[in-house]
Amino acid sequence: MEVHSALAAGNLRHNRTVLTGEQFPEAVFSGGGTGGVPSLDGGWLQIDGVPVRIDLRVKGVRKGSRRLDMWYLDRQYTYRSGGSGREAVLSRGPVRVTIDGVTGKAGVERSGSAEGGADATDLAVAIVFEQVDTACLTLSGALLAIPRNLLMGNGRDEG
Repeated sequence: MEVHSALAAGNLRHNRTVLTGEQFPEAVFSGGGTGGVPSLDGGWLQIDGVPVRIDLRVKGVRKGSRRLDMWYLDRQYTYRSGGSGREAVLSRGPVRVTIDGVTGKAGVERSGSAEGGADATDLAVAIVFEQVDTACLTLSGALLAIPRNLLMGNGRDEG
């Protein structure tokens, strides 16, 4: 398995994270951002070339009011993240993939677990988000988004 992030070719505004591996479907997340890592807000996801419908739900500052809902083929996912280096959870019915907080050197080592019969697609989605800026799902990200949402609405640019 390989995960890499880079500036998307020919596009100065979008960064891209790609997960590839022999036993995994290709997962590509692309969006604006800085430092070569795409931002969740306004980004898009494809799995094996199939677009994934994503809906970023930042409805308030309470923990349960910030999540990413996704639909891929016949699957519906919910993704929640505490931010960079913190716990992230991808769920689909009884399936749950948890990526724990940093266990070793920051940004290098993460551990996780899978429950409920998670398959390679579930793991690919959870892992690709490890190289995506998910700050908009954190408390500070939600607080920073309030003025922007009031001024500009809650619309998203799907890239």
